[in-house]
Amino acid sequence: MNGRRFHILYCLRLFRYALLLCLVPMVQALIAFDWTSLFTALKQDAAILLFFLAVSLVRWYVTGFALTQDSFEAQTGVFVHSKYTFSKSSVAVLEIVRPLYCRLLGASRVTLYFHNYAAPRRFQCYLTKRDAQALADLLMPVRQDHSIFSPTGYEKLSFVMLSANVITACAFAWVSLDRIQEVLGDSLRQLAWMQFEQIELLVERILPAGLAALATLFFLVGGLTFLYAFLHTAGFRVCRNGGIIISKGGLVTKTERRVRLRCVSACDIRVTPAGRLLRRYPVFIAAGSFTGGEVPLFVVKKGQEARVEALLPGYSKPDGPLCDPARKSPVQYLWKPGALLALGLALCGVAFNVLPGVLPVLAAWVLGALGCMIVSLEGLRREGLHKNENRTLSVVFTRFFTRHEVCVLTQDLAYTLFEHPFSVSEGRCDVTVCLPCRVRYRARGVLQYQARSIPFSL
Repeated sequence: MNGRRFHILYCLRLFRYALLLCLVPMVQALIAFDWTSLFTALKQDAAILLFFLAVSLVRWYVTGFALTQDSFEAQTGVFVHSKYTFSKSSVAVLEIVRPLYCRLLGASRVTLYFHNYAAPRRFQCYLTKRDAQALADLLMPVRQDHSIFSPTGYEKLSFVMLSANVITACAFAWVSLDRIQEVLGDSLRQLAWMQFEQIELLVERILPAGLAALATLFFLVGGLTFLYAFLHTAGFRVCRNGGIIISKGGLVTKTERRVRLRCVSACDIRVTPAGRLLRRYPVFIAAGSFTGGEVPLFVVKKGQEARVEALLPGYSKPDGPLCDPARKSPVQYLWKPGALLALGLALCGVAFNVLPGVLPVLAAWVLGALGCMIVSLEGLRREGLHKNENRTLSVVFTRFFTRHEVCVLTQDLAYTLFEHPFSVSEGRCDVTVCLPCRVRYRARGVLQYQARSIPFSL
């Protein structure tokens, strides 16, 4: 097509499949275990790589994009062409991510999240840095960016800690270690294990031997998570220009995200255990098919939730009661954490006589279950929903250790009511609020007559 080319990385992604196919001849050579089979396998692998290289170059030549006055056109495919045309108004979120390998090659990974669902839910491509900036200025032009949130000092520390995600950090570390090990071999794993044992011996001088390994693992995972969060939030700031929200940040991987304000469908303030200690809570938003990402939009101090209105004019705190705790069922909230707590205590009793070495691990289980029970007790008093006078919907619910205080800003949603014989007899039901971006908010123990009379608009 007439226009510009995607970055070559967009087409070289096919090599992932080439590497998988290259394993087949190598497995056959290992089974035969002779030099002839090895040379044959190497020739077959070379042919596979050359074939995919040719296909990638052809794909790069026949695909491309064009920027018009008010739209972005893209053409993909080699034998079957697919042409997309995205207007400005159809894009809810534009995200530009530049990992280290992309920065070295002058590339940017651009992802478009759409507001209208006749289009794909999202479209991803690789562009040069200049083309990515031109696309951002076309779809979501910004004249000036006035900083609303730029954490410094204690607020910066709070933002890093509240952005920490243990699962994501561990997955990132595992993949990175696996890739490095392919180059260095098993020596890296042996070195890491030796260092872990040295730290464990130092911890044993302070703690009992049973707790040393658990404490060492806890601090290592915590340090890794904090480092991962620091790298992703370095230089982070949030700006707003008219109807566009801009967030930028990152040290190794630089991320810029532009959100169209009128497409924001929900605002989620998450009260996490770390947030309770720091008295600051992370704020996430959903817009179009974008569900919030890993890093929060910003952090709000307890008692200053009104600051959210400076960024989201439609945001509102509940202007009425969310629930009637007296008519709720405590069993509905406490049976899961109660069962985990009872099982953990039972296992502790058995391990005390049979296997005392696992008591520290079981103690961590018991403490976790106890924390979930405390949060569930809080949910018994605070979980519910309420339709506000400004047409927004407030939903409060608990999940594991976190309380979510959600303000739904869109009218494009659906309600699902779940009832069973016991809840029907007591006039209660569970309400699930479903957004178009497939995000669901479930409030338990809502009065049945209130749930059935929730208006979609005022």
